[in-house]
Amino acid sequence: MSRAQIASARSVAKTLRVSRRSILYFARTILLLLILALLCAGAFISAARLSNTYILVSEGMTLRAESMLKKIDDPDLLMYFTSDCINGDAALRAQSMAPYGDFSITGYEYDMIVDKMHVFPWQSSLYVEVTERITSIKATASDSSLSAPAWTPIRYRLRLSYLEGRWYISTVELVEVNPTLSPANTPDMNRSPIPMVTATPEPTPIAVTVP
Repeated sequence: MSRAQIASARSVAKTLRVSRRSILYFARTILLLLILALLCAGAFISAARLSNTYILVSEGMTLRAESMLKKIDDPDLLMYFTSDCINGDAALRAQSMAPYGDFSITGYEYDMIVDKMHVFPWQSSLYVEVTERITSIKATASDSSLSAPAWTPIRYRLRLSYLEGRWYISTVELVEVNPTLSPANTPDMNRSPIPMVTATPEPTPIAVTVP
């Protein structure tokens, strides 16, 4: 080969190398952008599903407890539970209210703790585990000598189903009666107080007129 042919071949090879590197660079950039977009979409969908599920479960279980304690069939339960779930849950509701058959509930403080959420987009079986408790309950009975028993905490597993364009609680399963609960956080009275600068008042001069 002549020198001109060698130079031409080297020029073509250099052009091919530059083109290949450019194509690889753009391909990697596009791939990274796609991965980043998928991660952002997955994070958004996961956060939306977690928040929607938490609202659904907390409002639904609060309304369920209210209907039990007031001994009424609230039609608003169908906004959170399927009809099959409400019918299947009747035995658990009756079990919870059995100790209060002779009482009329006048006041209570409801509390629900979310123990586990299994609701990410890549999961086919969605459920939430919650612990239901009532920290204080006020009740009256025809026999004034009777006092209302303490509410027994119960841990449930709530399974979710997607029906007619939205999520519903489709099953309420009993997991554990009277589970061990973590103690509430209380301040440490033995802890030394945070040092603070005490303001020192400054005397204000008062003008006195002597007659």
